[in-house]
Amino acid sequence: MKPEKPHRSNSVTNRNDRGRCADLSRNARRAFTLVELLVVIGIIALLISMLLPALNNARRAARTVQCSSNLRQVLLGMQMYVGENKGFFPGGPNSSGAFLLDPAYSDFNCPDVSQIWDWQAPIARMLGVAFNSGGDHASRAQRFTQLVTYPPFQCAENDFLAAPFSPPISGLPTTVVCSYNLAYVFQLKHSPGTGYTAPVYYNPPDGYGPKISAIGDASRKIYIADGARYSNSTTVPDYDLNYKGSNGGTYGDVGAFDSFSNSLCRKGAPGNGQTDPSKDSRAYGFRHGSRKIHSAADTYRFAAGFFDGHVEVLGDLQGADPALWTPRGTTIPNAEFLPDVQKLYNPSGGVYVSP
Repeated sequence: MKPEKPHRSNSVTNRNDRGRCADLSRNARRAFTLVELLVVIGIIALLISMLLPALNNARRAARTVQCSSNLRQVLLGMQMYVGENKGFFPGGPNSSGAFLLDPAYSDFNCPDVSQIWDWQAPIARMLGVAFNSGGDHASRAQRFTQLVTYPPFQCAENDFLAAPFSPPISGLPTTVVCSYNLAYVFQLKHSPGTGYTAPVYYNPPDGYGPKISAIGDASRKIYIADGARYSNSTTVPDYDLNYKGSNGGTYGDVGAFDSFSNSLCRKGAPGNGQTDPSKDSRAYGFRHGSRKIHSAADTYRFAAGFFDGHVEVLGDLQGADPALWTPRGTTIPNAEFLPDVQKLYNPSGGVYVSP
């Protein structure tokens, strides 16, 4: 008979049990209480609330960079056009749209461009963009819609829509506002004179025409800029595609200095006369910077492309210098200016002459 094995003590088992109990106790002590969980959630929410404005500002800054890049492409196309057309720049009735002054053309026969002020079609052609160049209603509507939404012609901050105003042609949609508007006084000739002449309230000098050599300092003259034609202190954006248009049509505007601007209306700036306290017309065209209603001048900002090819982002009053928007020698009566523009840029109150 084999001897029995000695009885094993339970001491090891007991030690293991005690260890497991200790581990459970420690785990229990490490668990979050409801109060601690709420504190953590509160901290996370606070961090998110702090980060979101910074992220939004970063996104808006990126859109401003993209907008400036788009304008450089437009300026490149403009300069290519100038090189091929004896110094004339596109976008008006004395250059790329001059052929439409012939009585043979009308709203029923408007080929190549969508309007006499159209800068998009001539520049798109320079950039190698294919589009329908027909003169009938359907071709024109297709051309306009394609080019107004063509990414390089569209400001990344432009989230405004425009409906057609008394459409002269059928098939025009509600679409994005034309993002960039020409400084249209550069497209005019002296009045009285031949060709498409200026109104007397901003009159280029005698002998002027839309040629790059006639504008003055190309580094201080705006060819094109952010805008929202047609909008002002009482009108939300719409567009008029009558083949001749008026005062820049859908594609151009007098500029930020003028109290009658319908693209970069600054009446919402303090002291400039906008009567509706719930609205600031600067929001439509001055899309970069603040969007706070009736905030101080220069808190609203816009991108501007100059004739020499560079782009600047300017405050709304900084960019309302009439010299930026008009050819050298242009005369402007003081009554055209908004109050803050008159005070800053024409304090004498007499007739202004653009340097």
